Amino acid sequence: MIRLCIAFFVFFLLPAVASAQTDPGAASKFISELSDKAVTILRDQSVSLEAREDKLRKIVSESLDIETIGKFAIDKSWERATQDERDEYLELFSTYILQIYTQRLGGYTGQTLKIDNSTAYKDRDAVVQTTIIQEGSDNMDVKWLVRDSDNDIRILDVIVDGKSLALAQRKEFANIIARDKLSGLINLLRLKVSKYSAQS
Repeated sequence: MIRLCIAFFVFFLLPAVASAQTDPGAASKFISELSDKAVTILRDQSVSLEAREDKLRKIVSESLDIETIGKFAIDKSWERATQDERDEYLELFSTYILQIYTQRLGGYTGQTLKIDNSTAYKDRDAVVQTTIIQEGSDNMDVKWLVRDSDNDIRILDVIVDGKSLALAQRKEFANIIARDKLSGLINLLRLKVSKYSAQS
């Protein structure tokens, strides 16, 4: 199931021109360093919670391939969208997805990330297999699909216990678009982003 999730995502993102394979060692180092940075921020009690969240949001922004994930999330609607719709959607989606991933990382309660393996995947990507060790609870199997574009490694998807976050997001958006069209999804994202702004 995990391999199928990754294969589906990568097939959708296959480039028209062949690009260099992401080095598994570099991918593993990238995820390890991301984990270390996040833990350092979350453990720092010398700054306010708001400051920690801002720092966390920054490293998440620097780690995700937001444009690629955003295009994947709305599937064929991206091709049918006007340029104005694309621009607004990506701007809103960026804020939305950063909030989601920041909240996930912000749930840190002393867990440890262990790198289990890192392998090349298809012609361009790499999959870093990790275990989130949680004392007093079941460990989590987490796989990170990453891509190196011009020496800039970014996360394309996170698969938690076999469930792809990118595919889950795509399914959720597909249901909204089927009911309310892309304009309805954009309106919903506006509301969610406004809510985040009001809370911050």
